[in-house]
Formats: sequence, C-alpha cells, structure tokens
Amino acid sequence: MIGAALILGVGFGIIGLLLTWWLLGLEEADEAPPEVSMSVEATPVGEPPRWASLVWGLETAPNPETEQALSWARDRVARCAAWLAARWTALWGVRRQAERRLRRLLREADLPWHPAEWIGLTLGLMALGAWVGHRIYRLPGFVLLGILGGGALPFLFLRHRREARRRRLEAQLADALRLIAHTLQSGGSLYTAFEQIARGFPPPIAEEFRRALLEIQLGFSISEALEHMRTRVPSEDLSLAITAIQINQQVGGNLPEFLEMVAARIRDRVHIQNEIRVLTASYRLSAQILTALPVLLWLVLFPLNRRYMMRFFTSGLAGYALLGLILVLVLLGFLVIRRTMRVSL
Repeated sequence: MIGAALILGVGFGIIGLLLTWWLLGLEEADEAPPEVSMSVEATPVGEPPRWASLVWGLETAPNPETEQALSWARDRVARCAAWLAARWTALWGVRRQAERRLRRLLREADLPWHPAEWIGLTLGLMALGAWVGHRIYRLPGFVLLGILGGGALPFLFLRHRREARRRRLEAQLADALRLIAHTLQSGGSLYTAFEQIARGFPPPIAEEFRRALLEIQLGFSISEALEHMRTRVPSEDLSLAITAIQINQQVGGNLPEFLEMVAARIRDRVHIQNEIRVLTASYRLSAQILTALPVLLWLVLFPLNRRYMMRFFTSGLAGYALLGLILVLVLLGFLVIRRTMRVSL
C-alpha cells in the first residue's frame, strides 16, 4: 500500500510540473515578439531557464542586495564554523587530559575500571543525589547538595583506595629493597631480583614488579620500566630507590649498600608512622564523629520535622547566618584536630 501511494504521489507531481511548464510556455508565446532570435548567446549557459525562475519566484537578473546578503551570510557561517571548530578542539584536548588523569588515578588505586565506566557511575550517583534532594527534602539547595555529594563520593573512595594502596606498598618496600641488595651481592641481576619479588611478595608490590617485568619483556629497558612504576605509584620512598638504581646504571657505584641504607630508612619511617597512627587513632575517630554527627543529625531531622527545621530558611538573615556559623565551626574544629595530629617525618 505504501509503495503504491508513493508511486501515485510521484506521478501526480510530475504531471503537475508538466502542466505548469506547458501553461508558462503558452503565456510566453502570447507575449513574445514576432521575430525570434536563434542566437546561442541569448541564453547563457550558467543561467537557469525562465520557467524555472518564474515557478520559484526568482529573477533571472542578479540582484545586488541579494548577492550582498548572501555574501554576508556566507561570511557569518564561515566565522561560526571556525569558532566552533576551535572550541571543539579545545574541549577535545581538555577531555583527553581529564581522561589521562582519571586513568592514572584508577591505575594508582588498582581499580580495573575504564574512565567512561567511572564517569557513568559518578553521573548515576549525582542523579540519585538530585532525586533524594528533590523527593525527600524538596528544596533546590538540597538538590544541588545531592548532586555535589553524589559526584564527590566516587572520588573520595578513589582517594582513600589510592592512599591505602600506597601505604601497603611502602610497608613492603623495605623488604623488597633488601632482597634486591642481597641478590646483587650474590652475583644476580636486577631482572632476577624483580622476578623473585614478583613471585614471593604479596600484592601490591608484586603486581608492580610483575608489570615492570612484562614491560622489560616487551622491549623496554629496566630504567624505563622503573620510570613507569614511578608514575603509577606516588611514593617518595619508591622514587628515591628508583633514582638510585637509575644513577647506578649510568655512572656505577655500590648499589647494594645504598639500597640497604634506603631500606633501613624506610623501615624506621614506616615504624614511626604506624606508632603515630596507633596513638592518634582515638583522636582521629573523635574528629570524624564530631564532624559528621551534626551534619547527619541535621539531615535526619529535616524530613522528620520539616516545619521546625525550615526556620533556618524562613527566619531571614538570622537563620542563614546561624546555619553558616554552624558549618564554619564544625569545619574549623575538624581542621584544628587534624592539624594537631599531623606529624612530618
């Protein structure tokens, strides 16, 4: 049915065009002078026929105003296209940089996620936070807070996972450096020491040296593989050990003795950090509870007793000032407690 209707429509259209052309031809024949010129120059090659101009309402002679308007329009379109191309190039560069940064953070946290998957999770949590703010609290400000909180949660988890993995690796680094030093003293090579670490140590340090071995097998040098490890693990102690190995490969020196010194320094530093963490565990927990409790209590009481909690927003400047003062004092107390527990080694 559809094909038949399409054929009929095309046929009627062609018939209508032929009738129009025939009528226009009759009108031109009535208005034409008795003498008809057969010169080829009467109809330019690039000029459309007169019946087509009449059908579409166009003039055969060029209009200066129309040409000027078309030229201005073409110029504006070209400028807009160039501006959009430049903005698109800049946005594409920013997107590539953000993707590389996120990929590096995921690699440092040892999360087998693609950046697109992580961004999808973040957008989903932002939408969930907006829905909670709209359905439960029913205020635009809480919708914004829900979006910000949902977008911050994945990256806070990523930061925690990254720091925890770095601390575990630094705790294993001293033993790994001692193993490298003993292997070199016994006549072995760095590649043999890396293999022993990859086989005998638990993750995460075994995974890093396993990646370094794989890169060496693919054609990278030991120095390049260690440099890639430095970019994957943001650790000052590991960076110091890698620098010592790279300098030894270039100028020589007693590498086992230096690695023993670095291992002893790392072991003492990790031991002191663990003692500090044990002694300040109760204070850190108190700081976290005292910071989170007022905020959580306020968020729980708001849907339970909305009329009472809305006085913060219906009391004018005094309510907003009191709310801001509460937030400032809570944040200030958290920063003071955290600052008193910080010890630089």
